Amino acid sequence: MTNEELLQELLKAQKKALLYSRIALVLVLLLIAAIAGAAPFAVKAVRATQNSLRKVDAISNSVNAIIGESETGNASIVDTLEKLNKLDYQRLNEAMTKLDSIDLGQLNDAISRLNNVDFNRLNSAMNSLDKVDFDRLNEAIHDLDNLMEPLNRFVKALSPG
Repeated sequence: MTNEELLQELLKAQKKALLYSRIALVLVLLLIAAIAGAAPFAVKAVRATQNSLRKVDAISNSVNAIIGESETGNASIVDTLEKLNKLDYQRLNEAMTKLDSIDLGQLNDAISRLNNVDFNRLNSAMNSLDKVDFDRLNEAIHDLDNLMEPLNRFVKALSPG
């Protein structure tokens, strides 16, 4: 084999390697695109799973509370089953749906704002409002209105319009 033939074979091998690397690059890009496209669905699935786990936890706590009563002797198994049979599952489902629709971020913000309220100042303001004589205040406003009426007429008479 001559040097020229050897170079041609080497060139062919390099072309094949370049083709394979391009194919690999395209496959990697497709894989990245698939992962990026599936990410929102994965996040949604994780949130749905978290919500389901919260519901299961709440139900578990309720059942544990009922069973806890029977273990302490305050209720029998029959009483526990009767309580479970009396549950209004439609209302329970509606309540769970409403709980799912709560924006926990807004709820957390509202609780934070409530924690920052100075209840002593709020109580003081409420006490001050209780001391206001609204009848006298309304009477004073009415008297002020009566006093201002001639001035209003005078200003209207002077205005060019």
